[in-house]
Amino acid sequence: MDNYIQFPRYSIYLIPNKSFIDQVEKLLLKNNVKYDNLGISKYGLHYTVKAPFYLSHLYNEEELINSFQEYFLSNQNRSYKEVFNVLGLKKIKNVIALEMNSNEKFNFLCNDIMRYFDLFRKTLNQQEVQKDLKRFSNLTSLEMEYYLIWGYPYLFEFSNHHISVSDITKDVIFDNSIKSLNYSYISLMKQDNLNGKFISICKSD
Repeated sequence: MDNYIQFPRYSIYLIPNKSFIDQVEKLLLKNNVKYDNLGISKYGLHYTVKAPFYLSHLYNEEELINSFQEYFLSNQNRSYKEVFNVLGLKKIKNVIALEMNSNEKFNFLCNDIMRYFDLFRKTLNQQEVQKDLKRFSNLTSLEMEYYLIWGYPYLFEFSNHHISVSDITKDVIFDNSIKSLNYSYISLMKQDNLNGKFISICKSD
């Protein structure tokens, strides 16, 4: 295992409400896809606000949780509570995903969270960066710049609002049965080992 990989690791998700999750499960069952058997199921149905990261040696988990709680006590932007329209099913990178609309206030909140909690992300050295970059392919110069600054390349204009529902080997026919999405909360997630599921350890409200 590459020496830069360590556990636990953390991420920040927007978690859909149960109604949306139930609708997605019904859609997958219509297409003979059992969600629990998919390779991506350890990540659950979510929108990633901050991509998975390893914790810097300068901070501990308690400090990360405290900062998460303080951020949402002081931040009045609740745009994630809006109703988002489902625009359709599309292939994004290597997954099939439901694409959603967004707006400037929502995008600002997500980008602000991503930047704010980057303080806690472990910074890789040059050798570790070269190993980590093998996860990605054919990055543009701007995507590479984002990776070097934020540890993840697909941000800002390279990111769109979507919920992954199936891996690339599964064909899913969208029947327009899912019209909208509501989020229940923003969650700080933790993964304890390589094959472990991400578990919520702190919620926005």
